[in-house]
Amino acid sequence: MGARLKAGLGLMSVLLIVGCLPAANTPLPSAACSVEDPASEVAAALEEHELEAAWRFSTDPADVGLAEGWYTPEFDDSAWRDDVEIGEPWEEEDVEYNGVAWYRATVTLPDWTAVYLSFGQPDDSATLWIQGVQAGAWTLDELDSTPVLLNLRDFGRRGDSLSLVFRVEDKGGDGGLKVPLRWGSDPHALMDDMQYVAWLASEHPEWPMPAWSQGDPFGWTMTGGLGTANEALLSSDGALAPWATAPTAEVWLYDPATGRLTAGEQEGRSFSLVQGALPIPKLTWEAFGVSLEATSFYDRQDHAVRWLVTTQNVTEATRALTLLVVVRPFAANKVIVPIQSMAFEGQDHLWVNDQPFMAASELPQRLGVGLLAEAMAAASKGRTPKADSLACAPRGDAMAVLSYPLRLRAGESDQLHLAFPSVEEVAFPEIQVDVQARLEETVALWDEATGQVTFDLPDERLEKIAPASVGYLLLAIDPDGPHPGPLAHDAVWVRDAAYTGLALLQAGHSDVVRRYIPLLVDAQEANGLIMPIQGENIPWDDNEWDAQGQFIFLMTSYHRYTRDDEALQEWYPAVRASAQFLVELRAAEAAREAEEAPDENLDQGLLPPSKSAEDLGPANWHHYWDNFWSIAGLEEAAYAARQTGHPDDALWMQAEADALRSAL
Repeated sequence: MGARLKAGLGLMSVLLIVGCLPAANTPLPSAACSVEDPASEVAAALEEHELEAAWRFSTDPADVGLAEGWYTPEFDDSAWRDDVEIGEPWEEEDVEYNGVAWYRATVTLPDWTAVYLSFGQPDDSATLWIQGVQAGAWTLDELDSTPVLLNLRDFGRRGDSLSLVFRVEDKGGDGGLKVPLRWGSDPHALMDDMQYVAWLASEHPEWPMPAWSQGDPFGWTMTGGLGTANEALLSSDGALAPWATAPTAEVWLYDPATGRLTAGEQEGRSFSLVQGALPIPKLTWEAFGVSLEATSFYDRQDHAVRWLVTTQNVTEATRALTLLVVVRPFAANKVIVPIQSMAFEGQDHLWVNDQPFMAASELPQRLGVGLLAEAMAAASKGRTPKADSLACAPRGDAMAVLSYPLRLRAGESDQLHLAFPSVEEVAFPEIQVDVQARLEETVALWDEATGQVTFDLPDERLEKIAPASVGYLLLAIDPDGPHPGPLAHDAVWVRDAAYTGLALLQAGHSDVVRRYIPLLVDAQEANGLIMPIQGENIPWDDNEWDAQGQFIFLMTSYHRYTRDDEALQEWYPAVRASAQFLVELRAAEAAREAEEAPDENLDQGLLPPSKSAEDLGPANWHHYWDNFWSIAGLEEAAYAARQTGHPDDALWMQAEADALRSAL
């Protein structure tokens, strides 16, 4: 890699690019992933079938089945019941019984390369024998969400008849095998995506798999640009997603001398920020005598996410390793992102799902794509899959691997630069740039943005945490306002707009707050209502009455910090309408209570119940949260009225605040 590789491959790179590449914005041709043809290999691999067999069933109240060999193929079960099926509790089959019971059947192995059997939810526990050999024992707790997966080809060949025998022990309530048995030629066909990834991780503990697939702790953070709508996500297990819903790229090291592969491993990775205070994450780890540092940042010149991977030999001997870059169908936050097609354009541009995804500054020695299990098996040995394109992966489990030789003398370092579009469906970003200069420009930009105010704090760590927090608040400002997060919370919560606005005012960013307040004003409804969540991706549209007070508080906070009388005068009609809405809301609630219970003299004078604290209690509660914020909003509205020359409004606003405080 680096200068040494450039010198050797420069002319070849030019020839490849000039002679082979299509236009940068032209998607590479690929076949649609179709499973409509039942005769196709794709369809066969995707098929899963319920295992239909002639089951025999018997209870075993004296628990003699083990001693009498009920699990052997030769045992005579002709006297057993033949009307009890697997897939429902046996109570549904008129078997009112708690204790041990048995299921027996004989199946013929189909003509498949592999024959995977899947089952789950034994209530309360089950043991399985295949051809008289115990295949395993499981409890309901173990299999409530993850099924068993066994390859029956380990017990016989195509066309063989196999005896399947289950011994189930029920300790009370429902009993039996509560889900049908299924089988198929592809394990992925018998599991959901999450189960499949977890199964792969358990079957191949030597593979670097997402931390969440193995139940390990992990976290993620983000980076991006000021005022941009999308952020890149970085997870603590080493994965980068250039936008929130994108597949992830990772960098691994392989040691040919020992045959070992590492992604830094959970305990060896360090996750931090550039200068300890800027929203530019970097991941560091050390393995095989080489340290690796991967720094990710948003390049505003090209609207790209850039990943600068630096390797350095920290030993006194020359190190010869392989750096692998992999792209897999995993998001940064415990979600599967299907990859159905992949293709390389030349050797340095990777297309994913017919869209530009990643460009590399150096040509890899080898590259390839394949299905997840196949590609992981190759990568674990430092190799790449054989194909340079995979046009159809119907289950969305395609994966790409790029291989770079790494030969570093003592103390020597090298760099690889990867670049991604920051949003879907745009062209590849420019890759042959001075990436170090772009990084320095980004650092300077964030230095300035987070350094408007100096924090005097008691230790160095806190002095870094404060500007880092300011940076992340600025990072969360989308063109339509503050977004708490890029995933489930990719919308504008008015309460977060108020909290974020106050913090940014205190951090010297009144200009940012001034830009997004009018967006909330414009969204106000004719009756003065402020919807608590706004934007294109709102998760629910229930009323939460705290938004009225937060909306007013945000505007008056801006005025208190800036003394911008003109802005407050412009916004005052919205302030007044929001305060008036609160007054009418309280009156309507009092009228409702009086109508529903005229003899109880309830007239609490509180706001109506709402979903305002859905994580703390039911939506039929009168939340203090709503009422506290409404008192603050009415008092802040009175402040706005006085500042803009409306003393009469200030009187009724303050009176309403006092009345609500008294009722509360």
